[in-house]
Amino acid sequence: MKLQFVSYDGLDAIKANLNSWAENFKFDSSAWLEREFDNALFLNTKYGEIPDFALDMTADKPFFTEASNAQKVYENLKFLSDSQASDERLWAGLCLGPFWKYVQYRWDICKKATPANILQHYFFGYGPRRSLTRNALSRLWWIGRLTYDETRTDPYELTKLVCENSDYIMHILERNTSNNPMIIRSFLGAVLDARNEGLNINTDTVGELSKYLNLLGGIYILDCLPAERIHDKILEKAREIAKADTANVVVGASA
Repeated sequence: MKLQFVSYDGLDAIKANLNSWAENFKFDSSAWLEREFDNALFLNTKYGEIPDFALDMTADKPFFTEASNAQKVYENLKFLSDSQASDERLWAGLCLGPFWKYVQYRWDICKKATPANILQHYFFGYGPRRSLTRNALSRLWWIGRLTYDETRTDPYELTKLVCENSDYIMHILERNTSNNPMIIRSFLGAVLDARNEGLNINTDTVGELSKYLNLLGGIYILDCLPAERIHDKILEKAREIAKADTANVVVGASA
């Protein structure tokens, strides 16, 4: 597989024509788009050829493939630096090239071939932070980057946890505190430990814990806090939330 990218001029041209080209994104390949650019759409990166790999497209609900596909993308592109992995040109090249069919599958492009849907999943349709988790391929790489923990028996244990619910990805990876993998791993490790203690962990709980992490970020410089301290504070907060929920249930039952 060639690791290729699309130039800034190419990105601008595609985005400028999305209103008239949107329906073409239902086609089986991007050959039509290459013809529009006289076969000069894709440019080679310095990496050239990388091993071929395919993404899972077998689940009836595409989100169920998120964890396994995040592992595949991160494992095969782990050599990218954070700066390179923040470059729209690279991810657009992968989305428009070898993973064209995957983007269609994952984001239902054949039914929702709207300029807005195409923009956010083939390209960067939001600000820098949010775009990384909305583009179909960069999303998978960054999930892996932020959750991969080689110190665990299963390095992708936290990846699987965050991919249990799309709200977890939104709550945890789209916040300003998500720039540092150490912070994310500490947070998710605490969530996992809270669950192992038998605490009820759901999207509401994770949302509350994410807000609390942001609050901590206003009090401390989280990048400078030991990972264990972040973990302990999140776990303590999870216990506090669970205790309050239990008290509310008891009060409601008494009433």
